[in-house]
Formats: sequence, C-alpha cells, structure tokens
Amino acid sequence: MMDWVPLVNFPLEWAAIALLAAGAIYWERSALSGVGIEGCMLSAVLGFCLGYEWSGSYVIAVGAAAGGAMAFALVAGAILLAFRADPTVGSFCLSLVPTCALVLFSRAGPLKLMTETPPPGLIGGTIFAGTYAEDLLASPGLIVAPLVLAIAGFIMLKTPYGLRLRAYSETPALARRGPGRVVWVRLSGAALGALWAVPAAAILLRVHPASAPFGLGYVALACAVAGRWGFLPAILMSAGPAILRTLRPYVPAGTAGGIALEAAPFVLALFYLVLFSRRALRASGSRKSRLDPDVL
Repeated sequence: MMDWVPLVNFPLEWAAIALLAAGAIYWERSALSGVGIEGCMLSAVLGFCLGYEWSGSYVIAVGAAAGGAMAFALVAGAILLAFRADPTVGSFCLSLVPTCALVLFSRAGPLKLMTETPPPGLIGGTIFAGTYAEDLLASPGLIVAPLVLAIAGFIMLKTPYGLRLRAYSETPALARRGPGRVVWVRLSGAALGALWAVPAAAILLRVHPASAPFGLGYVALACAVAGRWGFLPAILMSAGPAILRTLRPYVPAGTAGGIALEAAPFVLALFYLVLFSRRALRASGSRKSRLDPDVL
C-alpha cells in the first residue's frame, strides 16, 4: 500500500519555491538579475543556523536570517552598481560567498537547528504535535506564505513604489533622472526580494533538515522566467518542481532512479527556460536594454 505521508510536504515545497520566485521577480525588476535570489536564500539559511546556534532562540534566528538576507542584497547590489558589473555574472559570483560559508559552517559539526527535538520553529501546543501533519499545519512559514506573496504582488503592481521600480528597470530614459533616487529604489527592491526569501528558507530548513537547499533559487528563477515575470504564473509554474521534490522519498537515495529524481527539478527548470523563455528574456546588446549596467 502506498505511503501518502511524504505528499504532505508538497504545499511546503510549493510555498518555498513560489516565495523564491517572487524574490527573483523583485531582483529582476531592480535590474540586478534574479540570479541573486540564490544568494539571498542561502544568506537567510546561514542566518537561521548561526542565530539559533549562538542564541538558542528561534525569534533571534529569524531576525538573523532576515538581516543576513537583506545585508546580502544591499551589499551585492551596491557592488554591482558601483563597479557596473554584469548583473547576472556578478550576482552568481557573489552568491558563492554565502554558499561557501554555509558549507564550511555545516562541516564544523551538527547544527542545533536541524537536530534539536522538539523541532524549533513550529507552533507548539497544537493537537498535531508529534504527527506527520505538524510540519504542514503548525508551520509559521507556510501559514504566512500566502500573505507574503499577496503583499509582494500588491507592492509591485498596485503602489507608486512598484510603478517606479518597474519604470526604472524598463525605461532607461527615466533611470537617468535623479541617479541617487534610482539607486535607492533599485537597492530597496533587491532588499524586499531578499525579505521574501526568509520564510522560504525557514520552510526548507524544516522540511529538509539534513541538507541545505542549494540551487533552488535558480529553479525559482526559471519559474519566474517561464511565467514572464508575472506573480501568478510564476507561482503556478513553481508547482512542477515542488511535485518532483515531493516524490523523492519514494525512490531509494543513491540509486539511478534516486539520482534522476534529485536532478529532475533542475531538468524541469531547464525545460521551462527552453520552452517559455523566448519572450520573457529581454536582455540584448542594445544600450537601451534594462539589463545593461552602463545604462542603469
């Protein structure tokens, strides 16, 4: 008889990737490349681990995660703007810094956040305590995910700030007016995108405590590209990789099938890019391109 318990993780996986896709959209609209959302997520993971390891308080860990993600966004954005670096290459290279830091820190020994029982970060005292439904129904990250996605979409699409952010990224002529204000809007957009990655990091750390979620930022970026930078399409596209990640427990790890299923979300992301990115990617060699660092 089939075990349905692993399927409970699907909403968690979907919410995490959707949140990262929202963050990638903010980075892209800031003309800093959505690739940077990977660094934001890993900085948040590092903040969670360090904050809880040193304080033992999950609240402090959340603050450290938010601070780490936003610090990465501001520092990376400032470096890219100051040196007029290629945003895609620069964001990717800067994302390697939290990646290496997280790997080195995890090798130092078992982390309390991932091994402590009862698990930190869940709402305690519920009737679901100790059951397979606890991660789903008592997870603050999953509970706030719909609200965070709604806020992210509202700010981008329905506020003057979101209009300016989209205008500066899509119309270079506007970006030449008041460079100081443009820089502030772009950096704050990247910082907001980093903030959306914090609940995603919290969810992924709880669902997969034995392994850090490397590479999911790139999968989320592919979902955003496939959705042509729209929030709702990106959220719907995120369901595909989430389903594949949910199915991993059904195949023994280390086997050919297990390795294939581990790689399947990234293959699907590549398929998204090949099939749907023709009209979504708007980078060009023109000086009017919104991704040209010499223009913005």
